[in-house]
Amino acid sequence: MIDNRRPLEPAPTEIETQLSSLGNVRVVVLDVYGTLIISGSGDVGTAEDVPTATASPIGSHDPVAQAVSASGVKVLDHLPSMEQIRARIERVNRSRLFDTNPRPEVEILDIWRAEFIEAGRSDIALDPPLLANIVAWFESMMNPTWPMPGAAEALDHLHASGKSLGIVSNAQVFTIPLVEDLIDGPLESRFDLNLCHFSNRYRASKPGPLMFDRLVREMARRNIAAEEAVYVGNDMLNDVFAAKNAGLKTALFAGDARSLRLRQDHPSCADLSADVVITSWNHLLECIR
Repeated sequence: MIDNRRPLEPAPTEIETQLSSLGNVRVVVLDVYGTLIISGSGDVGTAEDVPTATASPIGSHDPVAQAVSASGVKVLDHLPSMEQIRARIERVNRSRLFDTNPRPEVEILDIWRAEFIEAGRSDIALDPPLLANIVAWFESMMNPTWPMPGAAEALDHLHASGKSLGIVSNAQVFTIPLVEDLIDGPLESRFDLNLCHFSNRYRASKPGPLMFDRLVREMARRNIAAEEAVYVGNDMLNDVFAAKNAGLKTALFAGDARSLRLRQDHPSCADLSADVVITSWNHLLECIR
């Protein structure tokens, strides 16, 4: 994911900032894609958005075969297609759809492993490092990433000021390495691991409530009220709506047009507003004293 990058700049938006003091904030919780990380597709691509990968710069080449070849595999016969991978994701998510889990998530390595086995390529499916490398190559082509300007410096400032940092993100196996590259160190060097929740680990994604419920429960164990935390994300439904439902303050990050999701046509967002609207990481620091 990291080695296969090229520099990206945020795409400007026409959103006006709305800054105000967020009051007593003890915990700052972040989204990853479109917030900490510039995301070429706007979100984690492999698990949720396989069929829209035609925007990739790889042209008409088969991206599955290209990822397999890039990982050093010479025999490119009997590979699954993008359509087959997408169909399996949809089947698995449907099988896990319940009232308590309205937005299921897959572990993408499980999906690809099953597809390679069905295609007769156990040589790939049963080689975990090779499989992970192929999936990461695929994701890097479909969803190029780059650190969001100012994010690392803002995290350093918040951490040094004594704020606890957490993550609630729709994610896959390659998400944590992207964050660790951003902060130039292990996740625990900036983040409280007990306040970090990733959708692929729970098999449940935002805006479903599970990850935020776990976050609030952990904060309560430390005598931290939900309103003493602010959640920063770029999606009015997945981030602002979900975090407000959990009782957190909210900051809409509107710093990149690729990933900004206002969701104005969604009934849950029709009359919804974030506590602050920021277009750069310095704005967040102005709101948290």
